[in-house]
Amino acid sequence: MATGRVRDVIAGGEPATGNTKSKAARSIQELITKADIRAVCVICSTACLSLFLLEFAGNEGTYAQLYPPNRIGVDPYWVLRAKAWWVLWIVISFVMIPAIAMVSLPGKRLRDCNLSFRGFAQHFWIYVGLFAAVLPVIWVVSLSPNFYNYYPMYPAAGRSWNDFLMWEGMYVAQFVALEFFFRGFLVGGLSRYIGVLSVPASVMPYMMLHFSKPAPEAAASVVAGFILGYLAWKLKSIWGGVCIHCAVAVSMDLLALSHKNQLPWIHR
Repeated sequence: MATGRVRDVIAGGEPATGNTKSKAARSIQELITKADIRAVCVICSTACLSLFLLEFAGNEGTYAQLYPPNRIGVDPYWVLRAKAWWVLWIVISFVMIPAIAMVSLPGKRLRDCNLSFRGFAQHFWIYVGLFAAVLPVIWVVSLSPNFYNYYPMYPAAGRSWNDFLMWEGMYVAQFVALEFFFRGFLVGGLSRYIGVLSVPASVMPYMMLHFSKPAPEAAASVVAGFILGYLAWKLKSIWGGVCIHCAVAVSMDLLALSHKNQLPWIHR
């Protein structure tokens, strides 16, 4: 009973009671020795498996080996199918596998992955404010050739409305999966055992996922990871993070296309 109380206090952010350092020390020791190590190991092992599968099964090189491009005729949508392969493996790795792991744990439910909509409307202004704060920064960064030559990640996104909408639809889907994995499965799953420390635990692999991106974005991912992770932990919801992540991503693509004069409505 005492162990559960200590765990609930740390996970929920409620101030711990106690008048002496020795009591606090005993409480921490009790938490360490009696925590559900099995559940933590399952969550962390599942995260490692998911990241491994995405890196080696979900990369476009694997798709090219399995479905090489036609060397006789040009296939205008081969690259888009390669991107669809990548998004498919993100959904498998970041949603399906973690969801199975979560519901298999005793006492765990899928909604423990911070899937609550309660209070979403009341707190939505926080995410609007965050988006308003980062939008000028995105515009300045978008002026760099390194940025607009990297985005959109599907090079033919500005070729037509069909290309643009198909790509952005897939792009949004992978951001939903990404938020579920990092701010839902990792933050929500681990917070029961290590409380707010689940946020930095999720930031480390999240930042590493951005190593292939431009350096400013990789650095910014640390700040975004802490902010969105803390909000998901505090509000028990990933949906605000989904909204701002998708809004930022689509804005980045539109700015990059505009700098290259490749917006889809130009080619009607």
